[in-house]
Formats: sequence, structure tokens, C-alpha cells
Amino acid sequence: MRTIVARRQNPERFLELLRRVTDRVATLTSAEALAGMEREGAPCGEVLGPERRHLDPQVRARGVLEESVHPVAGPMRQPRPAPRFAATPARTGGPAPTIGQHTDEILAELGLGARAAELRAAGVVA
Repeated sequence: MRTIVARRQNPERFLELLRRVTDRVATLTSAEALAGMEREGAPCGEVLGPERRHLDPQVRARGVLEESVHPVAGPMRQPRPAPRFAATPARTGGPAPTIGQHTDEILAELGLGARAAELRAAGVVA
């Protein structure tokens, strides 16, 4: 079952093998599964959930996450842009705007600035 061709030629055998592997993997902890794959030379790594991602040594060393304080939501952690350029450093754009924060500017840009109060009263904009 080392090739796609072999798997396609023997679908029943492949599905049985897949079931056996799935059943075995279900009994392992993440650490046991990773150790076994590393022992066999398989490229692998643990997928961390958001509650643990910031603790990963590689994430910390690379500075992948930026911390900030949103004016409504409070402290936040978010990924920074992946590329790093010496002459033009990439930055996050700051916190997400609050509801209605840019309404007046957008309405003015659309030529509707004079109708802002009317549109708010009608519930069309915030």
C-alpha cells in the first residue's frame, strides 16, 4: 500500500488498513503518536489549539503573535503578518473598529454625510 496506484487497485485492503491504523491511533496520547512518527522519520508536529498555541517555543521565538488591548474586547492576542522585511516592516492594523466607529467617514465618502442622522434614526447605519 505504498503508492496511490496500489491503494486504488486494492480499495478493500486499503480501507481495512486505514481502519486498523485509525483504531490504533485512537488509543495513543499526542505525545505517544508524535514519538512514534518521529521514530519512523515521518514529518510531523503537534497541532496546538488556540488555548496553547502561544506557549509553543517556536511561536514565541519567531514572535508570531502580537498582544494588544482592544477598547471594547480588552486584551487580545493575534498573529502578526508573516513576512518580515527590513526596509518595510509589516504591522497589524490595530484593533478592529467598534460598531459605527467609522460610519460618519464612510457616509461622507459616499456623499451621504448630510443624511447621517436620518440614516441612524431609521436604523440603516450605526
